[in-house]
Amino acid sequence: LRQDGEIVSTGRPPLFRNLDHLPFPAWDLLPGFPGGYRPAAHTYRRLPAATMFTSRGCPEQCTFCDRGVFGNSIRAFSAGYVVDQIEYLIRRFGIRDLTIYDDIFPLLKPRLFEICETIQRRGLDLTWSCNSRVNLVDAAVLKAMRAAGCYQIGYGIESGDQAILDHISKRVRLEQVEEAVRLTDEAGIRAKGFFILGHPGETPASVRRTIDFAKRLRLSDYQTCLFTPFPGTEAHAEAKTYGAFDDDWRSMNLLTPVFVPFGLTAEQMVSWAAGSYREFYLRPRIIWRYLTGLRRPAHVMQMLRGGLALATSLLAGPGSQPRAGARRALPALHRLFTRFNQTAMGARTAAAPTPSQG
Repeated sequence: LRQDGEIVSTGRPPLFRNLDHLPFPAWDLLPGFPGGYRPAAHTYRRLPAATMFTSRGCPEQCTFCDRGVFGNSIRAFSAGYVVDQIEYLIRRFGIRDLTIYDDIFPLLKPRLFEICETIQRRGLDLTWSCNSRVNLVDAAVLKAMRAAGCYQIGYGIESGDQAILDHISKRVRLEQVEEAVRLTDEAGIRAKGFFILGHPGETPASVRRTIDFAKRLRLSDYQTCLFTPFPGTEAHAEAKTYGAFDDDWRSMNLLTPVFVPFGLTAEQMVSWAAGSYREFYLRPRIIWRYLTGLRRPAHVMQMLRGGLALATSLLAGPGSQPRAGARRALPALHRLFTRFNQTAMGARTAAAPTPSQG
């Protein structure tokens, strides 16, 4: 607190251990909830959609991650509390899709299985996504999650170079990444990969390995950012040992190259990040999966806007304005993709088994 013009620390309060003693969030106080809140098209399956946390804390030691708020000690709502909250969202607000923002949702496996089983036992109509580490999923876990409505898992992969993973204390092997993504895809769940470019010790060769690794995996989605040594992290303390570091909090947005490893340039970092999106998304398998996943005209239009914005950004470069031709083409593309989506939906309906077929 501020006292007599000075900042006075009152010390760190003790962690709140029994989260079940907390009331549900006051969603009713959000103006227009849930209809007034629409996430990006690729982050939900159905509307209305909402977000939730079911635990606090992360026991891992990744050097770039700030654990100053929730700490390393894991505390979680009980399985019953979590499903009661989900059911309340469904009954009270009509929620049909959830994004679970826990750092590592499957960390407590007995709780995970109980949550999945209870969702099914109560007959809750829900689709949801979450984040996990690659070393915490196996065929049994993924089968239970899929049966309970999970459609996407985001994995913090970070790099395709084992030496870099070791340096940032990720504590996983590239072989574990490949196995987890393969099992996730085989379970019928989309796998999203989170990557970082510009780690300490990064080189043009390691960047190339990371991009190639991301393309080789059976990922449905790809997201990358630039290495950012946030205050309070181990990476922040050692940043200037490994590169040039602009310690300006206002620029720490994961997109601005505040840290540039020795031997590289900021321009290279930005160029590699943009190029990695082009290489990953402009492939027939990825484009086809996105197109066949569109479910309604509004969803198509939202995806088209995002796709055109991404394409304009990648092809025209930072700071450029969308060409007038692209703006004029949007309604025509909307009609084209809506017609495609209707055709694809019809094909899926025709291919679906009838009750007599089991």
